[in-house]
Amino acid sequence: MSVAAGVALAVVMTSGAAAVPADVGAAITTRVFDRATGEPVKGVCVLAMPVPTFSLPNACPARSGGGGRVTVDVPGPGQYNLFALPKLDSPYGAQWVGPDGGTGRQQDARRVTLAAGETKRVAQILLDPRATISGVVDHWAGDPAGLISIAQPELDVHQEPRSVPVDVDGTFDIDWVGPYEWPLLFRPQLDWALWSGQVGNRLLAETVPAVVGGSADRYTFRTLQFRGAAFGVQVSSLPTGQAGRVVFYNSATRDVMGVGEFDGGKNAARARVVGGQQVKVECHCPDGTRWYGGTDFASATPIAVAYYEGINLDMR
Repeated sequence: MSVAAGVALAVVMTSGAAAVPADVGAAITTRVFDRATGEPVKGVCVLAMPVPTFSLPNACPARSGGGGRVTVDVPGPGQYNLFALPKLDSPYGAQWVGPDGGTGRQQDARRVTLAAGETKRVAQILLDPRATISGVVDHWAGDPAGLISIAQPELDVHQEPRSVPVDVDGTFDIDWVGPYEWPLLFRPQLDWALWSGQVGNRLLAETVPAVVGGSADRYTFRTLQFRGAAFGVQVSSLPTGQAGRVVFYNSATRDVMGVGEFDGGKNAARARVVGGQQVKVECHCPDGTRWYGGTDFASATPIAVAYYEGINLDMR
């Protein structure tokens, strides 16, 4: 699908590595229960997500044990949301941990504020039965690389048991979530991404109900093909044949909304990013990490992504 060229924007990326928070021993403790029976539940993965980020890791940092007890270490002080992720064969569904039960929207989740070195006990997690999000992608051409999920995987995760492929007829079913309303992420070719409601910001996405046992009335995930910007990234200061990539993060949620690989022959990376959002741009360049307008995600300058625009980045 082509994107019409628009006004070119030339910018220069500055060099610098992203800051990594120090381990200061902060932690969250809680217990996990079956909402209906009140019995404790073992083996449930509990994730602590810095507000408002969300990704599904390749490994579980903490699982509930005897009596449903679990302690989740966090990288530093700040505000966190808890996400409960039962195993794929569990009778329970995943949930954001809300004030009085599960929810499918992070912005409705309970928020836990931690100081440096603080361990805080929070109210119990109440699990509901697993449910299914049933949908169909419009304008589907049967691309076998297309995936649907409720969250992006971590950037370099190659096995994605929580993402489901879109079938040849455009249908999909996500059957491991709790019976709530969820935003959906569609990645048609593993390069650009789109949230339900045709937006780039997960917090503004249209939500889709998960129904116990599934629903014959499928949600239509509307794509309208592609509406966004075509990025061209040039690294003119490097010799040809160098490998690397450019990553485009939504500036509000830090979700990865586009990835471009360098062409070893021309040192150029091309990527498409859905319009109507702001992104921050990171280069995994052969000579190190660079951010546009800053030295890390927090200080980087957001770029407004319009529809049918061409944006050229010259990373000197």
